[in-house]
Amino acid sequence: MHLTIVGKGSRGPLGELVEEYLKRLGPYAKIKIHEIKEETFRSPEDRPRVIREEGKRIESALMDDAFTVVLSAEGKGMPSEKFAEALDKWSEQEARPLQFVIGGPLGIDPVIKKRADLLLSLSEMTFPHDVARVLLLEQLYRAFTIQKGKTYHY
Repeated sequence: MHLTIVGKGSRGPLGELVEEYLKRLGPYAKIKIHEIKEETFRSPEDRPRVIREEGKRIESALMDDAFTVVLSAEGKGMPSEKFAEALDKWSEQEARPLQFVIGGPLGIDPVIKKRADLLLSLSEMTFPHDVARVLLLEQLYRAFTIQKGKTYHY
């Protein structure tokens, strides 16, 4: 499973949570994180340039054969149980790589959204992309424990 994420991971409590969930996920999935360089910006007028440049970097990291899930506010939301069911389906019983994409703080290029197999929303609320990283990892862990009938979810 591949996570393509704009920006470097946080240090401190969020970074510790990322490490904890990666450790917990170890028995269930091999997670490879591709960190994409975040484009600097100074004003709202920089937004189109930033999104375009980050989009190019994301596009070069996308795998042609993967089922690609892009996290997006306008994406489809689903309860954890449905997410657990969908994971297996998306990877075609692990025969196909699964790739999740988290954009930068200014959003994600529409070109990347169009290329996605699924736009997924973690919530109707907006979160910093560092928090989205933690939320995605937690939901992946939760999904695997649901699939295996573990008590974590309950």
